[in-house]
Amino acid sequence: MRVLFTTWSSGGHLAPMVPLARAFVAAGHQVRVAVPSGCAAAVAHAGLMSVPVGTLPKASGAAAAAPRPRGHWPADWPSRPEALGPEQRGMLRALGDKQVRIAEAMAQGLVAFARCWQPGLVVHDASTYAGTVAAAALGVPAVGQMWGSAALLRLDRQDLHGPPLPGYARLMRRYGVEPAREPDLWLDPCPPSLALPSTVRRMAVRFIPYEHAGTPQRGGAAAAPRVCAAWDDADGPPEAVRDALRQAGARRAPGPPQRLPAGCRAVLHQGGGAAVVAAAASGVPQLVVAPRPEQQLNGARLALVGAGLLLPPDAPAVRVSAALSGLLEQPSYASAARELRAEVRSMPGPEEAVTWLTSPAQAPRAP
Repeated sequence: MRVLFTTWSSGGHLAPMVPLARAFVAAGHQVRVAVPSGCAAAVAHAGLMSVPVGTLPKASGAAAAAPRPRGHWPADWPSRPEALGPEQRGMLRALGDKQVRIAEAMAQGLVAFARCWQPGLVVHDASTYAGTVAAAALGVPAVGQMWGSAALLRLDRQDLHGPPLPGYARLMRRYGVEPAREPDLWLDPCPPSLALPSTVRRMAVRFIPYEHAGTPQRGGAAAAPRVCAAWDDADGPPEAVRDALRQAGARRAPGPPQRLPAGCRAVLHQGGGAAVVAAAASGVPQLVVAPRPEQQLNGARLALVGAGLLLPPDAPAVRVSAALSGLLEQPSYASAARELRAEVRSMPGPEEAVTWLTSPAQAPRAP
């Protein structure tokens, strides 16, 4: 089978797709990964074949003026959009419009390549709406790959659960596709105990950390840190968090962690889905200092099962230090984190997902 993967972003969006793509290749299938030109190098580093499909648009208009609500969002807000205020709804709409513009920039090249290459299956990351367009234009199944978030955020929909945004509906109709078309299946690496209930068709798939092709294993006798930190922003964490990390003797890694060093007993991050599942797979407690609503949601779900704590982005250093100390010293956090790791390990792996997706009796079918 020919399988076309696509995403608009490297890092936390590409990483969850790599083990599945490699599993398809190992099973004898042909795989291509269609990405904007700026992501091609990351695909190559993962040992996969990339296909360039356009260039990402520069941030402008609604995206540049997106409101940034302060404070905590309502608990489990993706399941209760009616609890959101006008400013919060405006932020989601601005983010949705941004994703639609990305889909518009990718769709022409993606559909053109798909029509030429004729894949039997399209796998796209959860926010790469051009993948749904391409699969529907070809009449083949579309599978959405989630990245570890506690909820499936359909930013292409009005108020998350309503009709498609006008721009997305126009894009779908441009290719002769019904705007309400959804992926036939979602692959979800989020441990079930962290995930919000949903009516969409989901298949749990275990998170697998991967190393870049050709990356040598590091040796040495460096002392393992008690706390590991990962931060997505180029500017790094705020000063209060930096102070707390220095006091804890933390080791910092750029971007979402794929594999935590042996001996790490707690991890601090912003609450992105990839970081959450990586730490969950390692069985360590997590401290989430979350600036964005989805990150707050993930941190709140970790706190709910007792495997972590959630702090606001403006938390002072003394509060961050106290939270880290609690994670290290109170056995209940480590116990809950180990239970979460056992849950991750019980989930089906990428090889099982490939077998299921290629089985004539089980595979998703396009309408």
